[in-house]
Amino acid sequence: MIVLVIGATGELGSEVVRALIRRGVAVRAMTRGAQPVGLEGLESTVRADLHDPSTLGAAFADVQRVFLISSPTRDQLTVETNAIVAAEQAGVEHIVKVSNLPIVGLDSGLHGNHRAIERRLAASPITSTVLQPSFFASVLLRQVALLARGRLVLPTGQGRIAWIDPRDIAEVGAALLADPATPPNALRLTGPEALTADDLARRIGLAAGRTIVVVRPDLARWRDDLVAGGMDPWLVESTVHLYEAVAQGALGDVFPDVERTLHRPARPIDGWLRDVLAPRVASG
Repeated sequence: MIVLVIGATGELGSEVVRALIRRGVAVRAMTRGAQPVGLEGLESTVRADLHDPSTLGAAFADVQRVFLISSPTRDQLTVETNAIVAAEQAGVEHIVKVSNLPIVGLDSGLHGNHRAIERRLAASPITSTVLQPSFFASVLLRQVALLARGRLVLPTGQGRIAWIDPRDIAEVGAALLADPATPPNALRLTGPEALTADDLARRIGLAAGRTIVVVRPDLARWRDDLVAGGMDPWLVESTVHLYEAVAQGALGDVFPDVERTLHRPARPIDGWLRDVLAPRVASG
C-alpha cells in the first residue's frame, strides 16, 4: 500500500509523513517545489501542483490512499476538486481530507469552501474521512514577532477555543490512512479544554517565560489594516466572520474524537507551546 501525502513539506503534512512512516506505511510525498528536507524513509517524492491537473496523473498512479490538504485560498474548492478527480481516475481507495469545524450560519468564504468540498467527497465513489479540527495551535506561529514583544492579537472577546495540537491531527490522519476500516464520515478534532484569549496568553507566558498581554483590536479597523497590508480581502472577511462567531461561543465545545481514534487523551496545548512556540518566540 502507498499513501500519497499532499502538502508533504508543510507544517501538518510533514507530521503526517512522519506518523505514517512510524507505522511502517509506504509514503509518497507530493510537493510543488523543492525536495522534502528532514523526512527520512520516504518511498518516493513527486512534484505536482493541484492547480494543474495535467501534473496529477503520475502523482496519484498506484496510490491506494491520499491525505488531502491545501492552503486557505478562494480557489480551494477548485484545487481540491482537482485532487478528488485525479484520485477517482487513479482508483484510489480512501481519502482523508483536512477541513474545519462547521459553524452554524457560517456558509461563505473558507467555511463555505470546506462544506462544498465535503459534499463533493460524499458524492464520490471513494470512501473518505473528513477531519474537522478546531484552531490549529500552529496558527500562533504567525504571531511570533508580536509574542516576542509580549503581545497576542486575538479579537475573540470572551469566546473560548478548544485549540488542538497539530501533532494530534497528524496522528489521527495517519491512523485512518494506515487502517481506514469502517471509516466515519467526519471527525471533530479538538484539544481537551477550551480557553479564552486570556487563558491562552497565560499559557503562552508560562511556556515562554514572559508576560503576554491580549490585544483585542476593533474588528472593522483590524480588517482594513489587513487588507491594506496586502492580505486577500476574501480571506480577511472569512477570518473576521470566524472571530465574530468565536466571540459568540461557536468553538467552545470539546469533542472526544481524538481520544476515540488514538486511544489516548488529546494533548493539552501546553506541550506544543513549550516544544514548538516558545523556542521561536525566544529567538524572535
